[in-house]
Amino acid sequence: MDILSKLLFSAMGALAILYGLRGIVPDFKEQTRSKSIVLTVVLTVFLVFFDVSILKNVLILCAFLIYYLKWVFDRSSFIASLSVLFLYLILILTSMITSNLGVLMLGKVIDYRTAFVAGHFNVVVIFWMMYVVLLRYYQLIMKIFKKINNFNSRIERLLVISNVLVFSFIVAYQKMTFINLVKINSTGLIDAAQNSSVPVFMNSTYVLTTILTFSVVILINRLSIVDNNMENYKYKAETDLMTGVLSREAGLTYLKEEMMNSVVKGQDLTVAYIDINDLKVVNDKFGHKEGDLLIKVLSGIIQNNLREFDVIARLGGDEFMVIFRKCNVLQARKVWYRITDEFLKTNTNGEYNFKISASVGFTEYHPSKHQSVIQLIHEADEAMYLQKKSIKAARL
Repeated sequence: MDILSKLLFSAMGALAILYGLRGIVPDFKEQTRSKSIVLTVVLTVFLVFFDVSILKNVLILCAFLIYYLKWVFDRSSFIASLSVLFLYLILILTSMITSNLGVLMLGKVIDYRTAFVAGHFNVVVIFWMMYVVLLRYYQLIMKIFKKINNFNSRIERLLVISNVLVFSFIVAYQKMTFINLVKINSTGLIDAAQNSSVPVFMNSTYVLTTILTFSVVILINRLSIVDNNMENYKYKAETDLMTGVLSREAGLTYLKEEMMNSVVKGQDLTVAYIDINDLKVVNDKFGHKEGDLLIKVLSGIIQNNLREFDVIARLGGDEFMVIFRKCNVLQARKVWYRITDEFLKTNTNGEYNFKISASVGFTEYHPSKHQSVIQLIHEADEAMYLQKKSIKAARL
C-alpha cells in the first residue's frame, strides 16, 4: 500500500476512533472543535507509522487516549479509562465481524486486529456499517442508564463487570469463528462447497450467537436496574421537585456523611454556596413563571457540567450548594469556570428572556476548623455574599 493510500485509510481509522469517543464519552460532543481536530491528526499520524496489530502499540494508543480524555477534555480517570476500554472492545468486536464477513462475502482474509484501517475500501465500508450499529446499541444501553439516578456502588460494579465479561466473550467467539473460517477458506471448502451448507451454517451460527450475547447484556442490565429500584425510590423522596437536584435535607445529610468520609479517608472536600443573580428582577419584569424557568435552567447547567461524583442540592429559593468530593478549592474553581462558560454560551444564544449568572463562594473542609455542617456552609455563604456585593458595586 503506497503512502497516500496508507494516509487515507489511517485517517478513516482515526475518524472511527473519534466517532466512537463521541458516542461513548459523556458530553464529548460539547467540546471545542479544535481539540477534536488535533486528536484526529495525532491519531492519523500514529496509525500511519505504528502497526496496531502489535500489542505494545495498542497499549500506547489506549494510554494516550486516556491521557487525552483526562487532561485535555477534563474527564475523570474513571470515565476516561472505562470509555477507552469500551471503545477498544467495540472496535475489536466490529473488526471481528468485518473479518468474518470478509471471508464469507468477499473471500478475503483480513487481520481482525487491523480491520478498521484495512487497505480495502469495501472492507472499510463493512466495518463502518457494523461499527455504527454497535455504537447505537451501546448508546441505547446508556440511554436506559440515564433514566436511573443514584446507582449504588454494588450495582455499578455489577453492570461494568457483566458488560465487560459478555463483550469479552463475544470477542473470543469472533476470533474463534474467524480462525475456523480462514481454515475452511484455505482448504478450498468454501469454493468447493458453494451449494453446501458449510458457509450458511458458519454465518448463521455466528450471527445468532452475537444476537444472543447482546440479549444477555440487555437482560443483565435490566435486571440490575430493577434491583436498583428501591434505591431509586429513596432518591426520588430526597429530590427537589422543581429542579430534580437533591433537597435541602438530603443535601445536608450527604454533606455530613462526606465530612466524616473526608476525615476517615483523608480526602479533599470542598463546598460551593451558589446564589442566582437578579432572580427578583426577572420575577418583577417577566413574572414568576420565567423566574422558575431561570432556576431550572441554571441548576440544569450546573448539574450537567459537574464531575460524576459531585452533588448539587437546592437549599431553598435561589440558593444551591455543590459538594465537590475528592476535590480541593482550586480544582472546584476549575469546574466552576467550565460552568460559567456554559452560562455565557446560553446567554449568547439568546434562547431566554433573562441572562443567567450566579454568585458563588467556596470553602475547603478542614476538620480542625469546621466542627459542623452549618459552620462549613456558613463560611461558603459569607464568601458568596462578598462576591455578590462586589458584582453589585461594579454595576454602580
